Amino acid sequence: MMVTVRQAVVWARSNRKYTLAITVILLVLLALAAPGTRNYRPYSVEVSDAISHAVDAPAEPKKAPEWQQLHGKYAKEMLPLKEMDLLLYGDSILESLLGNQVGQPRADWANIADLWTKHHGGSKAKVLAIAGDTTVQLLWRIQNGELPVTTDTKQAVVLIGTNDLTAYHQHQLSDADETGSAVAAGIIAVCEQLIDHSPRMKITLLAVLPRGNREVEAPAAKVLIPNKFSSAIEAINDRLEQYADGRKQVKFLDCSSIFVEDNAKLEGGQKIRLDHMPDVLHPNAAGMEQLLTTCLDPVLGLSR
Repeated sequence: MMVTVRQAVVWARSNRKYTLAITVILLVLLALAAPGTRNYRPYSVEVSDAISHAVDAPAEPKKAPEWQQLHGKYAKEMLPLKEMDLLLYGDSILESLLGNQVGQPRADWANIADLWTKHHGGSKAKVLAIAGDTTVQLLWRIQNGELPVTTDTKQAVVLIGTNDLTAYHQHQLSDADETGSAVAAGIIAVCEQLIDHSPRMKITLLAVLPRGNREVEAPAAKVLIPNKFSSAIEAINDRLEQYADGRKQVKFLDCSSIFVEDNAKLEGGQKIRLDHMPDVLHPNAAGMEQLLTTCLDPVLGLSR
């Protein structure tokens, strides 16, 4: 009988006093017993912990009327869709592909929408993203109508997590490792929901992008990396990369270098590229053009 990683984790969590040890052991055994689902590289304890917490990841909607309205629109639009090439789940970074912010046109993103139409206007692709969403809201949306009706969607893209970092820092939960584990668990929960619904769908899991610190007053300081978010972003992406390494349906894709000066490593004391990310959080049209043409589209393999 084939046992999935998710089933093993659920079983382990029902035996809580042995949870951590059993989870790690089962994941290693499953790697050996099911070569089609793993690349023979056992998860680290940190990643196993994030996966186990994904089972209980919170899922809640926002109460804002505009958010509820946009979710309802997305859910309604999903009903007649069949044989989709691509679904994109995320927050404002992906909603900018529509030129919108929480469903309302945003003038400075109109050229990003034009860019998206140029690249994928002819494909069966749908953006299901809402500005400001954390993993909590995205998971709820997926559980409440934003999954395809059929299971024949070919691919999905997931980019979420940067708003979780904002929320964690607002509550002064600044431990990078704990934050990384919690946010990664939410992202993994999203992926697992998609896999459970459409086991043959390929998922491109995008790394959380680098960001500046918009809370500091000095303009020169806003762009600096590392900043208060950098360690947590690194912890999240490390866990996501290892998670994807153990899931044949999931490919981890890191496009971070596009948004850092000289394509340098984030830990090297570099700067956000303002020509690609002028508000140090959202890619502009130039940044999105690079993300699509040099990073994402070659992986998706969709014709224009």
